[in-house]
Amino acid sequence: MTLAEIRALLGLGPEVSDADVILAYGDYLAAQPVAVSPAVLRIRYPEFTGVDDAVIQYWLDDALRIVTVAWGSDATPGQLALAAHNMALSGVAGITKTDAEQIPAGVTKFKSASMDVSVSEAAANRSLTGGYGSTRYGQEFQIMLRRNAGGPFLVGC
Repeated sequence: MTLAEIRALLGLGPEVSDADVILAYGDYLAAQPVAVSPAVLRIRYPEFTGVDDAVIQYWLDDALRIVTVAWGSDATPGQLALAAHNMALSGVAGITKTDAEQIPAGVTKFKSASMDVSVSEAAANRSLTGGYGSTRYGQEFQIMLRRNAGGPFLVGC
């Protein structure tokens, strides 16, 4: 898109500098919603098949507070990962686990009679501290967050 097309889209006149047009366009892009449906989330994360559409849509919309179109190719997977992470942390009913996920990550020993379970210290600390590291969805999101929102911000330069 050319600067002239961006000026027309945003309704900016020639008195606005090119640099300000580019900044305004960045703000415009950041404010645009990313359209993702509950069906798309279920394709990426089939364990959410039992979760109601309205619940998934709520968390997808909530994720738009952080994930915008400015994330480019990470926008859709970022929104999906953040929504899944938040649902998992919130204890949303209907999330199913595969056989491989029945035993939590970090379990180093499991005994059935009289229940004797050992959990690695790293896994226990990750679960206790919360945050993005506490779910596999959050870990995916954190990678995209660093790619799209990291680094220093310069003001007044």
